[in-house]
Amino acid sequence: MKREDVRFTFLGMDSSNALKEYALDKISKRADLLDKAISMEVAFKEHKASRGVKNDFRVDISVDLPETPIRITERGEEMYANIDRAVDVLVRRLNRYVDMKDHWGGTKAWEVMDIDTDTEVEEDQYSNYVPKIAKRKKIEDMSPLEEGEAIERMEMLGYDSFLFRSKATDKISLVYKRKDGSYGIVEPS
Repeated sequence: MKREDVRFTFLGMDSSNALKEYALDKISKRADLLDKAISMEVAFKEHKASRGVKNDFRVDISVDLPETPIRITERGEEMYANIDRAVDVLVRRLNRYVDMKDHWGGTKAWEVMDIDTDTEVEEDQYSNYVPKIAKRKKIEDMSPLEEGEAIERMEMLGYDSFLFRSKATDKISLVYKRKDGSYGIVEPS
């Protein structure tokens, strides 16, 4: 992918060539990692309603790779610092993608380790709470994935959970990141 192919979007703020060039310079330092990228978009957003709050500015970076998309969001009061943090996360995820190339290509099996833990379940403290759905998302592609591949996709997208169809059982399963950093999988019996 070339520098010219990167798309930029400005929401709630004026277009800035300085921000574009700064982001391109940061991303171009590791252009070797973006060789396989299909497309890339960088969105700069300013929330005027929250002016003066530490989350005034936001940078979203979206990279589409052949096997998985990568999404990064960074918020803060300084746009250039947000770009720095977002590009650091992008480089880490791209390095992980390159390291797992054999897995994504299907030449090496995905590995997942089961951990035996005895955890206590807390009693329901929110008996009067009524949940509200903030967002609904329709899943376009439900092609079967191995558990390890689902975990990698979840990490690449920056999610805490990921719904997928298991290759082993052909059932819909959910992988999630636990507070201790390990992963859990919910699957029908």
